[in-house]
Amino acid sequence: MTRCASRRRPTAVLAGLALAAVLAACGAPEHGVLLEQGTTEVDLAVGESAQISLGEGSQGVGDAWGVVSETDSAVASAEVVMDEEVHGTEQGEDAPGATMPYAVEVTGLAPGTTTVRVLYCTRSEIAEDCDQSQGTLEPPVDPVEITVTVR
Repeated sequence: MTRCASRRRPTAVLAGLALAAVLAACGAPEHGVLLEQGTTEVDLAVGESAQISLGEGSQGVGDAWGVVSETDSAVASAEVVMDEEVHGTEQGEDAPGATMPYAVEVTGLAPGTTTVRVLYCTRSEIAEDCDQSQGTLEPPVDPVEITVTVR
């Protein structure tokens, strides 16, 4: 009997470790922080990312946010993310016209400073002179400018 128990023990230990790893992954905190809407300055390390809230909108009615410019794209990258890609957000509603959170995600690439400009447009390509009249936000919607310093 002792011999059989010793054979099962490594298997039981490995199964226990596997279960602990799965449970730890399920309960792991979200990596990344969502900064509040209106944040205009972000300090990052090279390789670090942060998200700045753009509020809520609805793709179903034509809401869209997009990055239109960066003064130095070698310093940081920027892209608009939405719905469950926004830190701290679970999957949104699938109903037509349902709102979802939007954020701009910036990632430090090299030391320096850059300004990221993000625009709100509706049912049109993201551009400086785009239409804002058909969305859920009251026009005119001011561009969002965020100064990103990478150290």
